[in-house]
Amino acid sequence: MATKSPQDSASFRLPMQKNSQILAIFAIICTAIVGLVHELTKDEIKAQEQLQLLTTLHSIIKPSRYNNDITQDCVSLSSPLLGNSTNDKKIQTAYIARQDNQAIAIAMTSTAPDGYNGNIELIIAINMDDSVSGVRVLKHQETPGLGDKVELRKSNWITTFTDKKLLSENDNRWAVIKDNGIFDQFTGATITPRAVVKAVKKTLLYFKDNKHSLLTRPNVCLKENERDQTVSEANNEH
Repeated sequence: MATKSPQDSASFRLPMQKNSQILAIFAIICTAIVGLVHELTKDEIKAQEQLQLLTTLHSIIKPSRYNNDITQDCVSLSSPLLGNSTNDKKIQTAYIARQDNQAIAIAMTSTAPDGYNGNIELIIAINMDDSVSGVRVLKHQETPGLGDKVELRKSNWITTFTDKKLLSENDNRWAVIKDNGIFDQFTGATITPRAVVKAVKKTLLYFKDNKHSLLTRPNVCLKENERDQTVSEANNEH
């Protein structure tokens, strides 16, 4: 059997090394392009996210009711009542609507952990008199045609929470009709509406116990330049 000479082995390795170098250069270029695109579009993406957030907030708190920049007036939350488990590091957010610096409603994100296909992410606006201003689903994986009726574009079921109040922790009205409550369930899908009703009820309980302390927590949504200005003003007062 003929054996390869050192020259043959060297000539075989050279194309492989060249191809490896080309692939490495290509990978570096691709990474650089991805990074550049991210830098060029991150502000636009952030602006679109803020616009979507504001649109959602306007749908659950009438914009005529407040005159602050609600997307820049928020605090961080974490509680089992908001769907956070003991080991869950997820942070919920409360957006505060104010009219002439007076809080009129707070919109809190919350999680229903027991949906049919997993978590259902919600935002729940509550007036300072403890009544519901509005509820919307932010994200879910419920079954199309059944559980997805929690979306406003699929049905108006989610609007049935508006103006409702929770009288106490034992207020049995806060359940689906199948569980002797006042909220409709869906034909062929009870788990999804049951999970949402339960989550809204728990969020109302959290609000009752914490609504005043929420107003004294540090704002985590201030734009960087506004945050610097606030700190500067606070320092000048001392």
